[in-house]
Amino acid sequence: MVRVLFSFVTLCAFAAGGIFLYFYSQIRLESDSIINYHPELTTKIYDRNGNLIANVFNEQNRIYVKYEEIPGRVVEALVAIEDTAFFEHSGINVEAIFRAIIKDIMARKFVEGASTITQQITRNLVLSSEKKLDRKIKEVILSLKIESELSKEQILERYFNEVYFGHGYYGIRTAALGYFKKDLNDLSLKEIAILVGLPKAPSSYDPTKHMDLSLSRANNVVYRMYELGWINKTEYEIAMAEQPVVYDETLTQNVA
Repeated sequence: MVRVLFSFVTLCAFAAGGIFLYFYSQIRLESDSIINYHPELTTKIYDRNGNLIANVFNEQNRIYVKYEEIPGRVVEALVAIEDTAFFEHSGINVEAIFRAIIKDIMARKFVEGASTITQQITRNLVLSSEKKLDRKIKEVILSLKIESELSKEQILERYFNEVYFGHGYYGIRTAALGYFKKDLNDLSLKEIAILVGLPKAPSSYDPTKHMDLSLSRANNVVYRMYELGWINKTEYEIAMAEQPVVYDETLTQNVA
């Protein structure tokens, strides 16, 4: 009996070890694709007078922006609405996770996420958006690993360039040029708020189709920044009153 039990325990140990090694190898491969980030980029075509005539790309229209080129207000707006504790946590927000678990248990299904910016970029690059427990566990482990390998600035650079902003725009610089015909440094606070509010639901908040929903979402961003003390009352009131001009033009050419 003892011999049978020992054999069973040994078999279980080997099985668990094999599963762990497989899972670890998958995590390692997926984290490498985030750490060594090389996204598809758009090629700009100009005429002889220097006028842009086309953005040529394969599948994703993306104009890259380095972290040091991203205005501080853009970073603040994103952190305010998506992950206030971003610069303090190590990849996951434990308090938010417990809060989400309680709501999920009460609803008897996954109803609330607790995703940090790190988790979001992990999901965007290598995982799906399925609300399954094994995927969520993998996301947490990957996020912790990414935070141990990359700086906060590097994580934000990947987020701002990878995430989809609707209307065929990948990356916030692409979206700024597309929706507002402005580079990031020229955006108003309200325009910034519209952009950082888009990734949550790009189709629903597309300002070229649902301006009312887009403005409502942007106002939430502005209010959150004011609530945190990151903008003053004058800035808040100006941003809340602004009605930005949005362009519904896509100077693109998909070569796929």
